Amino acid sequence: MGGVGEESEIGLQLAAEDHVADVGRSGTASHDSSDGTGAADRARRYGDFSLFGECLWYGSDFIDARTVILDLIVDDGVPSRGHRKGVYNPAYDIVGCTFGPHVTFGNMIAIEFACGWQGKDMFIRARMQSGPVKMSDEVMAKAKAKATTQWSLGGCALCGEPIKGGTVMEVPELGGKIHAPCFKCHACSEPLKGKPFRLQAKLPYCTPCYLQRFGDRCAACGEVISGATMKCALGSFHPECVVCATCGKAIGKASFSTSSGAITCQSCTTGSGSTSSLAAAASRGAPPPKGGAKRTSPLAAAGAGIAAAT
Repeated sequence: MGGVGEESEIGLQLAAEDHVADVGRSGTASHDSSDGTGAADRARRYGDFSLFGECLWYGSDFIDARTVILDLIVDDGVPSRGHRKGVYNPAYDIVGCTFGPHVTFGNMIAIEFACGWQGKDMFIRARMQSGPVKMSDEVMAKAKAKATTQWSLGGCALCGEPIKGGTVMEVPELGGKIHAPCFKCHACSEPLKGKPFRLQAKLPYCTPCYLQRFGDRCAACGEVISGATMKCALGSFHPECVVCATCGKAIGKASFSTSSGAITCQSCTTGSGSTSSLAAAASRGAPPPKGGAKRTSPLAAAGAGIAAAT
């Protein structure tokens, strides 16, 4: 390249951002904007020049700048070798570039070259405040309709947009092929590739978000249950929260009863253990035996009884 310096020129960078934001959404591979604006005219929004050129790169994965340039100058797939000529043109003395997502190919990079650049500061400041130039819904719809590739993979099972290229994933639970960028948690947008996920209303969620939104909550403590669960007609419980309402001992895998309206272990149900000792002491008018004070479990305090399980 010519003496383009080491930093991206802001005016040319904004022109590049406009194009990436536009064709990245439409899925086209073109130097023209969706509304027909040419590359040079996009740059003229933010400055004047004596010479201008543009190189576009498309790819499914983010790679380093050196590899992008090598793609453009070694084998760009263009018979005229236009990318190589642009990169090596010694007349260019300034450059602006940006990268972003592209619905067809995954990602794209726009590189804007110029010579004799004179930035329009007022327009640059206004554009930095307003963001990329936005196309109308009608213009964007027409551009998307024209975006074609040599293969047809149907529509993405998540976003409904046509799959025209880029990284594609096959997820049977979601209904088939999807754009790789679409495979993310519906709640937090965390990428789900290679991670466990759960479905709700045909939408994928990471495990923490699913449990927080749709998971069972313990009827005793109210916290989300992420591991083992004990279920009954009255709800779901952490196993460690299932304790006897009379003696406070953990039930574990033992039998229990709810005939009194709260869970009681087998010993307390049959009148043995601390229950019978407390009853006998009360009938004699004597204080209860040491350590025999009645304990109330979280289940009993909450008025929650668990149906008898064996």
